[in-house]
Amino acid sequence: EYIGLYNIITHENFRNQGIGAILMRNLLHWGKENGAKNAYLQVIKTNAPALSLYGKLGFEEKYKYWYRIKTKE
Repeated sequence: EYIGLYNIITHENFRNQGIGAILMRNLLHWGKENGAKNAYLQVIKTNAPALSLYGKLGFEEKYKYWYRIKTKE
């Protein structure tokens, strides 16, 4: 019942034209048509344009996450 969205990227030549919003709305619509009742996404906290777009679409931060790597010993 969930659709998870990751690494949604608009090519730099097409940014600030509303294409990201159209893409997101279409993905969310597709998810709903295929049984999703909830949506979640991950975004890097320094990606201000994406955070702005996702906020306009009704998403809000629920928790923070981070990546871990094993260092050489």
